[in-house]
Amino acid sequence: MAANVPKAKLNSGAELPMIGYGTFGGADAPELVYKATKVALEVGYRHFDTAYLYKTEPALGQAIRESGVPREEVWVTTKLWQSFRRPEHVRPACERSLKELQFDYLDMYMLHWPMAWEFTGYEHEKIFVKDKDNDIKTIDVPLIDTWREMEKLVKDGLVRNIGVSNCTIPMLEELLEKAEIPPAVNQIEIHPSLPQEEMLKWAKEHNIHLTAYSPLGNPGFSWFSNTGHSKTLEQPAVLKAAEKYNKTPVQVLINWGVARGYSVIPKSVTPERIKANIEYFPMDPEDVEEITKIGREHPVRTCDPVLMYGPSNDVFGEHKK
Repeated sequence: MAANVPKAKLNSGAELPMIGYGTFGGADAPELVYKATKVALEVGYRHFDTAYLYKTEPALGQAIRESGVPREEVWVTTKLWQSFRRPEHVRPACERSLKELQFDYLDMYMLHWPMAWEFTGYEHEKIFVKDKDNDIKTIDVPLIDTWREMEKLVKDGLVRNIGVSNCTIPMLEELLEKAEIPPAVNQIEIHPSLPQEEMLKWAKEHNIHLTAYSPLGNPGFSWFSNTGHSKTLEQPAVLKAAEKYNKTPVQVLINWGVARGYSVIPKSVTPERIKANIEYFPMDPEDVEEITKIGREHPVRTCDPVLMYGPSNDVFGEHKK
């Protein structure tokens, strides 16, 4: 039975469960994701997020197929990698993800990052090509050129919704001016140390739903940041709210995101935590505000594209002098 999780109505008319399950992980992620997804489905998750990069599409698809839960009751998002940004590679990349999942359609297909890289092959081991300076050079592929091909995927029935990830407001404004189908979702990093208030306000005004990755501040992957992880689980405002609602700090951060109007995709492979993470409860506005204050003055980004891919990928402009 699906959990009692609120759903967000997208600009496409589709409804997206606001607490989902993320499948990003390390080398052993596929086996762990397979087992964890089965648990997640049993306790009521119906929103799952993966990406070609994660190498978890086959495990996720297998777990869903074996679960007995009807395919139409499960929302699955996967992503177009940046080396597939040239128009001629979009459809083959999507079809490859569908084959990995063994699905007939995707609920959401989104751009993983807004930058574009040279195509080096579809095989997983070929999608990263760094130079001697540990940089991956970007190439000039207009976002709208890729987007036109993604729109065709919707028209041809391979994909039901299309979206973006890690896009800034100027990028979205330009895309909206030219797109026939507006992006339904922008998936970005959001947590109390990076509350993204400007983006949240803009997205609500333009009817684009946000999904938060790293909703806990990415405590397990601090090498993606110059500042380490954001230690959101240790913040006094979070601990105070946890005591007030008799919940864990993790549950508070998940529901803080839902209370602000966006979906969240926490990840865990521990059955008890998977079950706890989907527990929805409303939060008082004053508690939401106190937690939001944490990152207003000194925001911390824990997933930095410059550290991951090199200076050419500074899509946020945060490293420019």
